[in-house]
Amino acid sequence: MNILDIGVDIIEIDRIKKIVDKNEKFLKRFFTIKEIEYFRGKGFKYETIAGNFAAKEAISKSIGTGIRNFNLKDIEVLRDDLGKPIVKTYNNLNQIYLY
Repeated sequence: MNILDIGVDIIEIDRIKKIVDKNEKFLKRFFTIKEIEYFRGKGFKYETIAGNFAAKEAISKSIGTGIRNFNLKDIEVLRDDLGKPIVKTYNNLNQIYLY
């Protein structure tokens, strides 16, 4: 998948904290198993979860569709050994054409 634009997103860490604390299904609904394992390795820090959530939203903005015809689990944000974000896409997101 080629990204032809730039997307930016910010999110309040406290907002993510409240959602995670209140809704035990939040992580499983929006993050892949590998992302949840990454969060576990980071001690489930709210800023780490918020960073991944904001990255997913920024990626959805960069493809120009927002979150339409796919869900946030179709975007996986992991890190390489140096901490650089690595993005993988799955399912319907791989079929969206960029103009």
